[in-house]
Amino acid sequence: MRKAIATLGFGILMAVSTQSHAEVLDMSTLKCSDTANWSEDEAGLVMFWMHGYYGGKAEDTRVDFDAITAVAGKLSEACAANPEVGLMTALKSVVGE
Repeated sequence: MRKAIATLGFGILMAVSTQSHAEVLDMSTLKCSDTANWSEDEAGLVMFWMHGYYGGKAEDTRVDFDAITAVAGKLSEACAANPEVGLMTALKSVVGE
């Protein structure tokens, strides 16, 4: 599983870097419902970003693929239960911040 996530993360980064158009997301305005139509690649990239965001706040330079997978599952459940909540708010409730 760890290898699959690492491969997915690298693949996403490569795909994003070669796209001809750019999309900018303001993470503070996204709701859980906004994620409903995302592809697996888009969701994986955003999870990777959120892991890095919170890792940076904690001054933790490690990438923990098991933690990303666990949080992604919990975040998916939280968003399914409350689709109108902000994505970052849902994440905070999942990670206990």
